[in-house]
Amino acid sequence: MKKSEKGLLGDIRVMALLLCVLAALFVIYVYPPPPPDAGINGNLRYGLDLVGGSWLQLKLEGTLVGITAPVTVNESAVADFLEKELDTEVTYYKTDEGAIYEIRESVTKERLSEVLKGINGSIAKRPNGEDFFEDSITTSTRDETRRIIETKINMLGLASTTIRTVGNNLMIIDLAGIDIRTAEDIVGKPGKFEIRIQTNGTGGDIEKEQRLGEIENITAHVVYGSEGIESKSVGAMPVREKEDSPWGASFTLKPKGAVALRDAALEYGATDNPTDHELTMLLDDVVVYSAPLSPELAKDIKEEPAYGLRAETGLGDEGFKNAKELIIHLKAGVLPVNVDIIGSGEVPAYLGAKFKEGAIIAGLLALIAVTLVVFLRYREKKIVLPMFFTLLSEIILILGFAAVINWQLDLPSIAGIIAVIGTGVDQLVIITDEVLSGGRSSARMYRKRISFAFGIIFVSATTTIVAMLALAFMALGTLRGFAIVTIVGLLFGIFITRPAYARVIETIV
Repeated sequence: MKKSEKGLLGDIRVMALLLCVLAALFVIYVYPPPPPDAGINGNLRYGLDLVGGSWLQLKLEGTLVGITAPVTVNESAVADFLEKELDTEVTYYKTDEGAIYEIRESVTKERLSEVLKGINGSIAKRPNGEDFFEDSITTSTRDETRRIIETKINMLGLASTTIRTVGNNLMIIDLAGIDIRTAEDIVGKPGKFEIRIQTNGTGGDIEKEQRLGEIENITAHVVYGSEGIESKSVGAMPVREKEDSPWGASFTLKPKGAVALRDAALEYGATDNPTDHELTMLLDDVVVYSAPLSPELAKDIKEEPAYGLRAETGLGDEGFKNAKELIIHLKAGVLPVNVDIIGSGEVPAYLGAKFKEGAIIAGLLALIAVTLVVFLRYREKKIVLPMFFTLLSEIILILGFAAVINWQLDLPSIAGIIAVIGTGVDQLVIITDEVLSGGRSSARMYRKRISFAFGIIFVSATTTIVAMLALAFMALGTLRGFAIVTIVGLLFGIFITRPAYARVIETIV
């Protein structure tokens, strides 16, 4: 076999591997700057399996039901009737099977049947004859609940948190480093939404993400969201008056909130000088919105309290995005549906540290063990060392990927890394055997054998990836981490590390 005159560092495959490894190390240890106490962990995040913490299993309470009603009663009238009788929010959407109603609380079939007698209605039947009645909620309601919980968690600065959904009404939350009592308080209790008014300084002094302690001396309390805002009045989507008007989030104040806002605006001069007396909204003591009263509102509020308000967030796509974010903040005090904690558990910090230590040792032992087996097979250091560093580079690439997407490493993820080591060494052995089996030969024959080896590798990797995709998309709890890490490792191997290893073997054998 005629060796290429270009050195290894001149080969694009080897250069690609080296650059990717350097990039992975950069995102783990350099940018963004890791916390001061991160040490060897850098920007890697660990799940509660490895650092301790709590997990909660939540059931989102709600009912999906099909209803048969007289033709004189339309879907909107049915929803309004149920809202009044059940004292909860009811929405509906149309499908090929007819209108499906979402009742945002758990209700028994017997009670609903009794209530429906008031409009001469009944629970609809499915084509198979069963009642169209499910203890569930719509996907959109589930996702809205998840976003609100995520907002509360993010506002508290709890970055090491994952939320997984199972079906339409089950949710699993992992809170690394949080004890079980605190975890239940965070999820089970509504967020504290507060409206304050600027009393000193000038407009612009208050910025988003400032904490209450930073603005407390230049603001005064007006009302808390739970007592001043109608929870069901917050608009689901951003609104604007005209096509070229700013986007905003609409909501309605309760009488107490409207009176409190008017009194505060008059007392602190917001009606005469709204620019320097901004209305500030905080969620869990963090500023989420601050803006002056509009001139029209400042004028009207002198005469009487205002109830229906719209917090404007700006023009264009950015204004629309900010309005959606503010809507979530406004709703964070009240979830769309009640949640029932049906399961919980806690991993003590010392036990998590033991798991982490054991996982690292297991990964290193796996890497050393497969290297030893390869050495016993080939008895050649010039083959074993490239294989070892190829496998090590794959681990670094996976960790770099985890750092980029803020993936939490847990025990299933570590198992996935070990599985990648196992499949990786198999594929490297295939490449090595194909190179060695023909001895020295022409470049054309060498490429033919390498192509044959990669054909086997592609088929093997593809079947594994297809199997792991099924596991990743079926939302099977923490097993998703195992599937995703395995898929990412195989893709790195196929497109980056295997080609580079084949080029190295071509040169040294």
